[in-house]
Amino acid sequence: MIFLVNLGVLFIYFTIFFILAQVKKNNGLADIGWGMGFVVVAFSSLIYAGDYSLIPLTITALVTIWGFRLFFFLGLRNWNKAEDYRYVAMKEKWKTNLVLKAFIYVFMLQGAFLFIISLPIQLASYVNIQADSSLQYAILGFGVILWLIGFYFEAVGDQQLKKFKSVPTNKGKILSTGLWKYTRHPNYFGESVMWWAVWIVSMASLSFLSLLGIIGPIFITLLLLFVSGVPLLEKKYKNNALFQEYAKKTSVFFPLPPKK
Repeated sequence: MIFLVNLGVLFIYFTIFFILAQVKKNNGLADIGWGMGFVVVAFSSLIYAGDYSLIPLTITALVTIWGFRLFFFLGLRNWNKAEDYRYVAMKEKWKTNLVLKAFIYVFMLQGAFLFIISLPIQLASYVNIQADSSLQYAILGFGVILWLIGFYFEAVGDQQLKKFKSVPTNKGKILSTGLWKYTRHPNYFGESVMWWAVWIVSMASLSFLSLLGIIGPIFITLLLLFVSGVPLLEKKYKNNALFQEYAKKTSVFFPLPPKK
């Protein structure tokens, strides 16, 4: 079954990144592997199912664009950087069996999360239903438009932050212009929107099974809002007076006009 195949593929994929991380002594390489992992699942699903119809091809194209952008963005930024503070903190907390715990709690856990989030991708190939009605094309088109909005927020938000940080005089300052004027986390908001869009595209099959894929966007949204995205950065800047002033007038996640 396609789901078991993808579990095996993800196990191998993240094991490779785990080995690379041990060689580089940097568990942060798991972040680099995140985006490309979805591309791997998309192509694995497509090839295994042998369904090259419009819906799975559209999803594969969208996921590939997003995954490659994130892979190269994080890869160029993090490959030779010191290990991220989050992973350093994990090691300090674990104290013993660091390699085994990194394998289980970083790489395999990311693989499990990726598997859950990618359910709309897998189901689109599994149900094997072609779009042949105006309603199906309308759902697919709406999903693609929504995905483009999400991609804009993530890609442009990342680029604005990168450009801001590249200016030496901005060190210690908080970015509060561009998309960052309307949400404190435009990149995370954009990522959430894109996964809702992928699920909507998968729903163009009009299959009851595709409804189950809603688990994916719900999971990633909750993850970003309450676990690994927003909370970690908010905690990092909790004692930063400039950030707290910025937070008083800027929406935490959903883009809204800044408060006066």
